[in-house]
Amino acid sequence: MNADVVIVGAGPAGIFTALELLRRGTPEKIVMIEQGQAIENRRCPKAKTGKCMNCKPYCHITTGFSGAGAFSDGKLSLCSDVGGDLPTLVGERQAQEIIDYADSIYLEFGADEHVEGLENTEEVKRIRTRAIRAGLRLVDCPIRHLGTEKAHEVYLGIENYLRDHGVEMLFGCTCEDVIMRDGRCCGVVAHDGHQDYTIEARHTVIRPPRRRLAGEGLPRARCGAQARHGRHRRARRGAQRGHGIRQPRAV
Repeated sequence: MNADVVIVGAGPAGIFTALELLRRGTPEKIVMIEQGQAIENRRCPKAKTGKCMNCKPYCHITTGFSGAGAFSDGKLSLCSDVGGDLPTLVGERQAQEIIDYADSIYLEFGADEHVEGLENTEEVKRIRTRAIRAGLRLVDCPIRHLGTEKAHEVYLGIENYLRDHGVEMLFGCTCEDVIMRDGRCCGVVAHDGHQDYTIEARHTVIRPPRRRLAGEGLPRARCGAQARHGRHRRARRGAQRGHGIRQPRAV
């Protein structure tokens, strides 16, 4: 199989990569591979069994289109003070612009327009004063709360958008190897549970799950090239799921 761009992983990073390529009018063929299933096919047996069944080869809650976000309560932190190293890497102003841009995409696909954390300003002032006295800093972080069912709908809308605009999504596929030629990545070797097959691509984007960021389980390069699995530093997305800070009632 040949592609212009192959994206490994259909979590938020992979999804937004494909979206941005489409929004910029790319004529390129985009192929996305994902170990889990399409969002409409993800099912957790715990709803029927009442307990975790330790599903193999992967958990349907954490793996599949949109990652764990499909079944989370979907909180988007809309402040650059929360969520990682992005302000340090690109500056606070640009970080906030990226957050607002990512948030606008969620709104486009049906996210609730209501934002938590903008009310009770007098109460917040009192809490801030008490926090300062205790040597703490209260971060005012607006939160857009999608809700579990709404998050599922939003990501299903994004999945359908990508498919309707020509992104080929291969579910149930793992990345076994990266293909290296003359020090350049030229694609990946995927496995669909039955056989290996190569995806040749001019550009390769690999975004493994968080548990693999330190090198655990990353594919090894073919063609004699050594894959270097050093410490991966990542700039987290501006609007992140599940990392909201609620205003405390007491400090």
